[in-house]
Amino acid sequence: MENILGNIIYDSRKLENLTQDQYGARFSVSGPAIFKFEKGYVKPSLELWLKMAKDAELTERRAVLIWVKSRLPDKFKDFIELQGAASIEVRTANGRKADKKRDYSRLETLEELRGHAERDKSLPAGLRDLLKDNELWALYKPTGHEINMLRDIFSPLGKGNKQAYREALRVIREFMHSF
Repeated sequence: MENILGNIIYDSRKLENLTQDQYGARFSVSGPAIFKFEKGYVKPSLELWLKMAKDAELTERRAVLIWVKSRLPDKFKDFIELQGAASIEVRTANGRKADKKRDYSRLETLEELRGHAERDKSLPAGLRDLLKDNELWALYKPTGHEINMLRDIFSPLGKGNKQAYREALRVIREFMHSF
C-alpha cells in the first residue's frame, strides 16, 4: 500500500531543501526518525503529524484523515477516500509532473506568511531578498496572493533583484486596483 503520509513528509522536506536532521529539528525529532516516517517504518503521533501537516499546508481535517488511513489495516484503507489530493505532487495541464509551489494565499497571518517565505528555498533569490526586508512587511504588508503572483508571473521572466520585485509588487497593486 502507498505510504501517503511518508510521501507528504518527504515532499515537504524536499520543497524546503532541508536534510532529515534539519527538518526533524523543526519538530524536535531526530533525522533518523524522519527517515523512518518517510519510509513508512514508523508513523508519527497524531500531535506530531498535525504539526508536520500544517507545515506542508494540509488542512487539519485532511491531515487527520491521512493519519487515520495510515493506521488502518490494508483491507480497510479503501474506505477512506482522499480524492488524490493527499500528496504534495501536482501535475501540469499536459499531465507531466510539476514542482509543488507553496500557496501563500492560504496562510492567514503576516507572521505565518513571512515565516514560510523565509524558509522557502524554491523562491527566486531576488524575491527572497525582498521578503527578508523588514521595511517591506512594515509598509507594504504583502498578501499571500501577491507573493504567489510575484513568484508565478515575474520570476519566469528572468533573474530579478530585490528592487525589480519591489517594482513588480507596485505594478501588481496598481493593476489590481484599476478594476
